[in-house]
Amino acid sequence: MKAIRYHGPKDCRYEEVPDPKPGPDDVVIRVRAAGICATDIEVYDGVMFYFTENMTRVPIIPGHEWAGDVVEVGKNVGGFKVGDKVTGECSVGCRQCDYCKRGWYNQCPHRTETGLLNRDGGFAEYIVMPRFNCYKCNGMTYEAAATIEPTGIALYPTKVAGVCAQDNVAVIGDGPIGLYMVQTAKAYGARQVVLIGSREERLAVGRQLGADQALRYRDADVVKQVRDATGGHGVDVVLEGVGKPSVWPIIAGIIAPRGRVMMTGLFAGKTCDVLFDPLVVNNVTIHGTVGGPNCWAECIDLHERGLVKASPIVTHRLPLAEFEKGVEMSRQRTDGAIKVMLLP
Repeated sequence: MKAIRYHGPKDCRYEEVPDPKPGPDDVVIRVRAAGICATDIEVYDGVMFYFTENMTRVPIIPGHEWAGDVVEVGKNVGGFKVGDKVTGECSVGCRQCDYCKRGWYNQCPHRTETGLLNRDGGFAEYIVMPRFNCYKCNGMTYEAAATIEPTGIALYPTKVAGVCAQDNVAVIGDGPIGLYMVQTAKAYGARQVVLIGSREERLAVGRQLGADQALRYRDADVVKQVRDATGGHGVDVVLEGVGKPSVWPIIAGIIAPRGRVMMTGLFAGKTCDVLFDPLVVNNVTIHGTVGGPNCWAECIDLHERGLVKASPIVTHRLPLAEFEKGVEMSRQRTDGAIKVMLLP
């Protein structure tokens, strides 16, 4: 089969590799769509943490947002048949450690991660996955199904924060994760969702997807605008999806007493100046979240019910061989690119 394989920084080759073979508990899938995300850009550049710390084997096939059709199943596999449309998780736990037994397989010390940590990913014609980490999505398009992973990244902090109808929610970041956070917060009944971003064309998509307010980071009075939009109360939940130290003054200025701050962005080693006294006095909770454990079935349901949509977010499509072009389009946001999808 043809695949993109990472051999080193800025050395990703479109080359022939052996077709994957299923183990007794595995499913082989013909990949039909695979999305490029910011992590894939870090992989291409060779700066992603797993690669700089030599935690993952190289060469490796990247790609952790994908969907396709089942073409072969292992001898122990039930519940899947040839022709099923499926997608699969990024984090694959050992299923035996205490973390896995508690449902925290995204923290499994023995885990692999699709396309990132010692497991080949979806930038290929075929991928093999354990049946335990595959989900049927026959009611979705391939492109929408390939975005279940970023949908899970957005849904997980929404669930952990306990977003409800009483909450004013701020989403910081207008990339794909932020745009899915807008939708998951609305699906959970948030009183009001305020999207804070940097690009007017993406803020416009956020409004299309349900944001009640869409504001620019760079506005000098963005904190006042959020306060005014919430009647001076501030927001009860911040869903952060940027990973930049510059978000902290905004968060500190808009979070309400007893608020919950959900951090999902990775800061690439950069530190933030945080004044903790008001956070302590106001009983503010700061919570980090990684991945979307135990969210995938619900994400699929939200898409199939129309409560979450991929169509305004998936903006560009390229053949697999044009992976490097897709990386640069995503990096430069060429022609308004939000999510670039590779079609193997």
